[in-house]
Amino acid sequence: MTELRSPIRIASALRAPLARQLAGLAIAITLPLTLVACGEDDGVGFAPTCPAMHIPAEVADYYNYSAKGPSFDHLVTRASITHLSGDCVSAGENEKKKNLQTRVGVHMVVRRGPAAKYDSLTLPWFVAVVHNDKIVGKHIFEQAVAFPAGSSTVAVDTRLVTVDLPIKPTNGQNDYQFEVGFQLTKTQLAYNREHGVSATFAEQ
Repeated sequence: MTELRSPIRIASALRAPLARQLAGLAIAITLPLTLVACGEDDGVGFAPTCPAMHIPAEVADYYNYSAKGPSFDHLVTRASITHLSGDCVSAGENEKKKNLQTRVGVHMVVRRGPAAKYDSLTLPWFVAVVHNDKIVGKHIFEQAVAFPAGSSTVAVDTRLVTVDLPIKPTNGQNDYQFEVGFQLTKTQLAYNREHGVSATFAEQ
């Protein structure tokens, strides 16, 4: 099997119009995001260029407080997306019809707060597909997290998910980009904005 890969490019900024779209995202059109395996050599002799990958700062951290309010003593969970991983390959049924396939994985650091009363939880995260500054697709995933006995912090790598874009793989730039973050409630998103939460992810 010949793998034709291009590393994902990651940036930390998100333009304001896109940030507003992500905050109130409700779309009917979604692009397929599924787990797939790398295919056989399809004759493309270069590593396709991946779309730019962004982690909006306001959705890079996940805070969950008890009903008593947002203070350290009442913190249940804090999670941070620290970096992304993935690559791009060429995929398609024949030489005349090919898609660009991007695999994406998220690395999270999850902490139990003083108010936590559990040993496991599930965190929602999303990949949104942006084309020409408009969100054209979104899929939400869930990541199970379990804390070992006596531990209050755990690092987790999500499964790799694959986004198939209906464009021909090339070694040049394309008009697509991906936005990745935690799927937050309105209250959680407002907290991050009001408290100026700084994202803890690292560019790679």
